[in-house]
Amino acid sequence: MLEIRNISKKYGDQLVVNNVSFNFEPGKIYGIIGPNGAGKSTLLRLISAFEKPSSGEVLLQNKKLLEPTTKIACMWQKPYLFQTTVFKNIAYGLKVRGIEKKEIKKRMEKILKQFRLEDLRDKPAKFLSGGEGARVALARAIACDSPIIVLDEPAANLDPPNTRMMEEILLKVQKEKKLTVIIVTHDMFQARRLAHYTLFMENGILKEANFTSELFTKPLEKSTQRFLQGLL
Repeated sequence: MLEIRNISKKYGDQLVVNNVSFNFEPGKIYGIIGPNGAGKSTLLRLISAFEKPSSGEVLLQNKKLLEPTTKIACMWQKPYLFQTTVFKNIAYGLKVRGIEKKEIKKRMEKILKQFRLEDLRDKPAKFLSGGEGARVALARAIACDSPIIVLDEPAANLDPPNTRMMEEILLKVQKEKKLTVIIVTHDMFQARRLAHYTLFMENGILKEANFTSELFTKPLEKSTQRFLQGLL
């Protein structure tokens, strides 16, 4: 479904992503881990076409991806919520896609229940807690039924209970909709809990990619071993 081929990104003289290639299979969860400055978030922006590569290409269903598409929904580390209600924030993507009001209402009832937001539907976004806001942002990304979801540190500012709640919801919805999920996380244990496959990046290079259980228990690269041991 989604493939990156020899993709690199430079900002001036700084090479942030260095010749990365990978094929993302449909219906799987992929975790991307690595130290700060590894190029993880930049890779997500390249994958979702919010940044253009300096070289290489992104292919979506065997076609070169040149601009953002409704087939890839994104939730960034600091998601922007509109200054309106929870309901209108989540329904926005459905509305701009021209979905009829009756269908929006039907979908929204299910989404609000899935994300445990029924009691907050009319609450202004500016009054939400961090955990509530994160759930709204995730619900908005998933609401439009994009087959690919890209998440950049979705739980970075959440406490453990809210993190676990978000993970439970994500796993349930991903399984139900057979979504392809690509998640950058600073939390190795989150990648281990969620991802079918894990990619390890360092200095812009994809050093290792494997089944999550294999990468965490039998890493092949010394740099992966050092990172998992907390030495990077």
